[in-house]
Amino acid sequence: MSDQIVESVRAAGVVGAGGAGFPTHVKIAARVDTVIANGAECEPLLHCDQYLMTTQADEVVEGLRLVMQASGAKHGVIALKQKYQAAIVALRAALDQRPKMNVRLHLLESYYPAGDEFLLVYDVTGRLVPETGLPLHVGCIVQNVGTLANIARAQRGEPVTHRLLTVTGEVRAPKTLRVPIGTSIGEVIRWAGGVKSDSASLSIILGGPMMGRLATSLDEPVTKTTSGIIVLPADNATVRYLRRPLGSWIKRGRSTCDQCRDCTDLCPRHLLGHDLEPHKIMRTINYGITTLPFNVTAAVLCCECRLCEAYACPLELSPCAYYKEIKRQLAAQGWRNDVHKRTDLAPHPFREFRRVPTERLIGRLGLTAYAQLECPLDPGDYRPERVTIPLRQHIGMAARPVVRAGDVVAVGDLIGEIPEGKLGARVHASINGKVVEATAEEVVIVS
Repeated sequence: MSDQIVESVRAAGVVGAGGAGFPTHVKIAARVDTVIANGAECEPLLHCDQYLMTTQADEVVEGLRLVMQASGAKHGVIALKQKYQAAIVALRAALDQRPKMNVRLHLLESYYPAGDEFLLVYDVTGRLVPETGLPLHVGCIVQNVGTLANIARAQRGEPVTHRLLTVTGEVRAPKTLRVPIGTSIGEVIRWAGGVKSDSASLSIILGGPMMGRLATSLDEPVTKTTSGIIVLPADNATVRYLRRPLGSWIKRGRSTCDQCRDCTDLCPRHLLGHDLEPHKIMRTINYGITTLPFNVTAAVLCCECRLCEAYACPLELSPCAYYKEIKRQLAAQGWRNDVHKRTDLAPHPFREFRRVPTERLIGRLGLTAYAQLECPLDPGDYRPERVTIPLRQHIGMAARPVVRAGDVVAVGDLIGEIPEGKLGARVHASINGKVVEATAEEVVIVS
């Protein structure tokens, strides 16, 4: 039965819905003792996971059951913020229908980044994931609640074709809605009433304001991992951070960093005991050290949560920007990590007192007015006339197109297959229509 569950997930093209999109069939094939459902949704302004747990609690619990069965886990935990009261009620009702499941709720305070896997595993189980390790190394699998719902559907033969996401910010009708994968973000914004003001003065963030990125075009498509579309004024603090180039970060750092240590004192990974001290990377780069000392290669320990630049630093500097560039250079050089793998970790004694409350973070990001928007769940059946579906929406190799221009497809039909022997995920049609273009990068379908 375990193999059948893993195969159904592979066939459905399920990937991690809350992060980089790791192919789920690979992840759940491991053997662990605990499966954690991640419902923290710690990114400000996003609501899709909360609504999913409230309205589809049975799917979330069923997906959790299937992962526990596939991995041999005896314990299940659903972790979510204690302020998500409607979701808590729905989940408890769903669990009451399955009294034999060994699953409990773990209620979290509202802080950022509560949903980080390393932090979540420690908060739920007391286990410390090794440096550059995985929850698997301490007997855990962590799955986003959206991924679990997709796993439940996969068991019924339903592939991943749609995405629940939040549209908010400078739009006329902020909402959370379910859209076909491949829909342009411009179309989704129109479904949210369009923008309030001149679009030339606005910027669009895909994902959350902390770990998301700036959209390059309104034609960019929604993917399996798109959790939000946030429209903000171009002069908003969040946009300024995301838009600032590396050269500017370095110039500012060299001229103003006073080595105050605030970035290190609030770094979530440092507080778990990892050898990551962001203030030292500022010192190293600013002084022009060109070798690869220990504190430089420690960039591989950074989870890129951006707390250092967006909250901790009083001078608006960014160790995170340095770390991103260092990781890029290390990968280009083929550098192999044989150093940062400590397992003898001990959390900082002040860790629980240095958590960053979400409300304070929202204020620092200039998002207080938008945080008050409800973004209600819209049950509408949205159907675009055209979708552009990327064949790489996940970690690993791009899917290989199995359709050609002129082919007629229906929702759920396979359009991209995993390359033989490679890490990847299948891709399926999200609307009924005709394929008008099929390349190594994407498939375009018109209804």
